[in-house]
Amino acid sequence: MVESSLLRWVLTVLFTLTAVWCGFRAARPAGGWPDRLSSISHLAMSLLMIAMAWPLGMSVPAGPQIALFAVATGWFLVLTALRVPCGHARRARIAHTHHAVMSAAMVWMIATMPMLMMGGSDSGGGHHHHSMGAPSSGVLAAAATPGPPSGVVTISVLLAGFLVLSSVAWISSAVDTGRRALAESTATHPAWDSACHGAMSIGMGAMLLSMV
Repeated sequence: MVESSLLRWVLTVLFTLTAVWCGFRAARPAGGWPDRLSSISHLAMSLLMIAMAWPLGMSVPAGPQIALFAVATGWFLVLTALRVPCGHARRARIAHTHHAVMSAAMVWMIATMPMLMMGGSDSGGGHHHHSMGAPSSGVLAAAATPGPPSGVVTISVLLAGFLVLSSVAWISSAVDTGRRALAESTATHPAWDSACHGAMSIGMGAMLLSMV
């Protein structure tokens, strides 16, 4: 769950747009059935990211989500290993590898969310106890409010950093591809595909950072 209302709405709008585009690409895949399955995976990711931004997302069972994106991670790794062409990127292996990392990041985020949100929920409890007269400030409050394990925080920050930085390559590709398509009067779908994946990458990175 994202605590900031502004960021929550920004991410909701962003992932709604990516969900619409991924749904369109699933209906009209550029690279046959492998691309259709990949688009469906991205659609599911976008919808679940919207849910995760809101308190309601905390009530969605984690097990099925982890299983879904563990399978998606394996799917993209297989596409990478077999050098299957990518319907929305010229460098197929790089694109599939990035999608595999994003799916693995979803598994990580879902599995660690209770730990990452630990400090926030306990902090709320601390304020409640303060109203009853219990000391809840300064050193005592810090000691009474356990945070997530340092290893979880470190891996989350590294994943978030990778996702945010890698989005630059997708966005750059979207700009270059879009400019070339307009100049040559060709289809702009590849540019929108790159923009979609860049938006998903930076959105997921931002959500991970907001939870740390």
